[in-house]
Amino acid sequence: MKKILMLLAFAGVASVASAQQTMTVTEYEVIQVQDKYQVITNPFWSNWFFSVGGGAQVLYGNNDHIGKFRDRVAPTFNVSVGKWLTPGFGLRMQYSGLQAKGFTMNETADYVVGGPREDGSYKQRWDYMNLHGDLMINLNALFGGYNPNRVYEIIPYIGAGWAHSYSRPHTDAATFNAGIINRFRLSNAVDLNLELSATGLEGKFDGEHGGKRDYDGILGATVGVTYYFPTRGFQRPVPQIISELELNQMRNQMNAMAAANMQLQQQLADAKQPVEVEEETVVITDPNIAPRTVFFKIGSDKLSPQEEMNLSYLASRIKEFPGTTYTINGYADSATGTPAFNQKLSLERAQVVKDLLVKKYGIPADNLKVAAGGGVDKFGQPILNRVVLVETAK
Repeated sequence: MKKILMLLAFAGVASVASAQQTMTVTEYEVIQVQDKYQVITNPFWSNWFFSVGGGAQVLYGNNDHIGKFRDRVAPTFNVSVGKWLTPGFGLRMQYSGLQAKGFTMNETADYVVGGPREDGSYKQRWDYMNLHGDLMINLNALFGGYNPNRVYEIIPYIGAGWAHSYSRPHTDAATFNAGIINRFRLSNAVDLNLELSATGLEGKFDGEHGGKRDYDGILGATVGVTYYFPTRGFQRPVPQIISELELNQMRNQMNAMAAANMQLQQQLADAKQPVEVEEETVVITDPNIAPRTVFFKIGSDKLSPQEEMNLSYLASRIKEFPGTTYTINGYADSATGTPAFNQKLSLERAQVVKDLLVKKYGIPADNLKVAAGGGVDKFGQPILNRVVLVETAK
């Protein structure tokens, strides 16, 4: 009985001492370089925008070549609502159009206004709209990385939609849309845009039925502004400043604490039960392992070469007890990312460790359970929260 009480007291003192222990770094710190392409997951309500612009456009229909270019120029405007999913890719819905002007040799063609001209042709004019959805691609962000303070960015887009004539007879036509947005940053919330657009439409759009062409086209240019609703921009992961020496100290400390705890538990169990003796030999077979720690970089589920080496000892220990089941617990730092992102990341980290043990070291998959602890802050330091713990299943 006295032996049990002494062991319990020692376990309590060891736990308090371990909780109060701190570490110091005596070597130069190593700073992880910030990846210019890496940003934190974009929440749904972030990076929405509203745009409005106005300018001019020119219709290219079946017989428009018979009129002068200046006589075919018509006013246009556009209104857009969209969202940037990543710094490089965004989606928008745009309402554009206003008026179209053309020429025809057929006095019975749709949208004819006025009488015949000297060359026998007729002018056309009608009001219309084009509603289309577009995929936007920010080339500067894709090839140069995310930079919220970049003054100029070029953004091609491509999409499809539907055009409708407000003038009678009402005509509907499918559209194909493409263009380039030249974006100039004015402030954190406002941009100036020069948009060059090209629209392809079904041939019936210009009211010429039975013409040589089966499609029409519109080229346009508009100038406008874009307003970004809060929350705007993308956050970068906070670079972790830590030395390799400090990381090793943390790993060794956690392993040592876990090993001491397991040793005390075993000693308590041995004190309560008689020791099996056979020919003066003590036989102890215990599949329990001290929880092994595997660390990850911020926002990553990739194993470093050093961590893979750290798992090689664990694999050899597991192979000594082939019938034992082990739990692989993944965690993430709650101070970085959303709860949903951290839950997914913690599961991916645990799965990566399991896959390595199974594929590289031949551990049976049925002996390994995966658990996701999500975002936590219970281990004291952010680096300790980005961890996987492997321990004997309870």
